[in-house]
Amino acid sequence: MKLEDLACPHCHAPLKGSFQPGQQIECDNCGSVFLASEVEARQAVACPACRTINAITERYCTQCGESLKIDCVMCYTENPVGTVFCANCGAHLANARARRQKMMEERREFQRQRTEQFKAKAARQQAEKLQQLLDALDEPENHDFAIYQINQLGEQAIAALIETMLHDDDVDARYGSARALGQICYQHDIKRFNKARVTKALVRALADDQPPVRYWAANALGKCAGQSALEPLAGLLKDKHQGVRQQAQRAIERIGGPRAAEILAQEEKRGLFNWIKGN
Repeated sequence: MKLEDLACPHCHAPLKGSFQPGQQIECDNCGSVFLASEVEARQAVACPACRTINAITERYCTQCGESLKIDCVMCYTENPVGTVFCANCGAHLANARARRQKMMEERREFQRQRTEQFKAKAARQQAEKLQQLLDALDEPENHDFAIYQINQLGEQAIAALIETMLHDDDVDARYGSARALGQICYQHDIKRFNKARVTKALVRALADDQPPVRYWAANALGKCAGQSALEPLAGLLKDKHQGVRQQAQRAIERIGGPRAAEILAQEEKRGLFNWIKGN
């Protein structure tokens, strides 16, 4: 009768080969010499990563932390590392795990595609909604409601608003977009890049040939722009329309800072000089 699946009684390393009862054995791992009758069934397992010998009861290698157990994906029975067939249900552990992995990957891919479809649908719906709101800016009586709704979209509406403000043929849509941009800048913590885009577009709108657009562009710059908008707003202090000039002055006051104070002081002196000269 041969003895198989044995382990060294000293270092617990697995013994290679099969042996006869009473046969003298030398352990390849520690060099100990003993009789086969002194050996019990293997109670140790070698770590697959560092080859450290661990007790069969260990879940992780005491040296490197590598897992020493394999869970059967069919019946969840715990098997020692290196086991081919599950001791409980007989499933081929590697093949069963590969099938489960493939199934999980297919499920994740299906979920990813479904998520992308939902995102695409939501994006289309939002784009349609934004376009409807931009169309509503063509009529001043719709401005308050449309701007309120656009404001809820936040940064997502910035690109479309800039395009409308700078290129739409309808003056009502242009100044309505400027108003909306001001609200978004004022009420949302938008990214620096987007804030710079809005500021640049509003500065361009200060040159619009229609006073309402210049008026609301100046108003928006006062709400969301920094020092870079002061010089363009200073140029608007000479606008031929009083309301536009006043709005530019309020925007400069709101931005504030030493340069703003200097611009306003110069404007005050110029106004006083013109008054004296007129008299």
